[in-house]
Amino acid sequence: MFKYSSFAAMFMCIAFPAMAQAPILSVPPNAPASAEADRSNPAAWQAAMPSLEIVAAFVAEKDERGENGEHIPRASVEFASGEEVYFYVSFANVARNPVGQPGAEFLISLRAQVRSATGEPLSPWLDIHRYSGSMTMAPDDPEYFQSWITGGLGPELPPGQYQLALEFTDLFRTELGMDAPVEVVFDLVYP
Repeated sequence: MFKYSSFAAMFMCIAFPAMAQAPILSVPPNAPASAEADRSNPAAWQAAMPSLEIVAAFVAEKDERGENGEHIPRASVEFASGEEVYFYVSFANVARNPVGQPGAEFLISLRAQVRSATGEPLSPWLDIHRYSGSMTMAPDDPEYFQSWITGGLGPELPPGQYQLALEFTDLFRTELGMDAPVEVVFDLVYP
């Protein structure tokens, strides 16, 4: 059902005029940030911060960028079956390993599922990709615990309206309940 494309696997979203124009973001807050956490101590801050949070998510133009090189939302809402749908997702509260050290890494897994327009699963969850990378910023940078990823998937679907759910899990959050996945759901239209 999926045709994998690009080094980073992601899913697509489109919105038909009668469907949602924005993704559904499901971010279960498992633990509030501790008021006693000290931002100058990255390990303490990471232990106290909430679980992974989605800041922004949209289907993006793969070969176009904004004035400052930023990813921009795709203008079209229609895709052909199997066409790559390129997306952008940014996160907050991304764990680092080893936290506070130069070159600390992140590790986020992606699973995807096709659903009917009403949200009923039409496929099992599929393990798509693991995103990893090294930090180039210092632990005291305000964006140290933030990351963004891009990717593309090409679901081979007949004409109709669907949802594509992406599930992200921070694999470096090992505290009880902090590794809970967060989900982005996009409406898909295949004319």
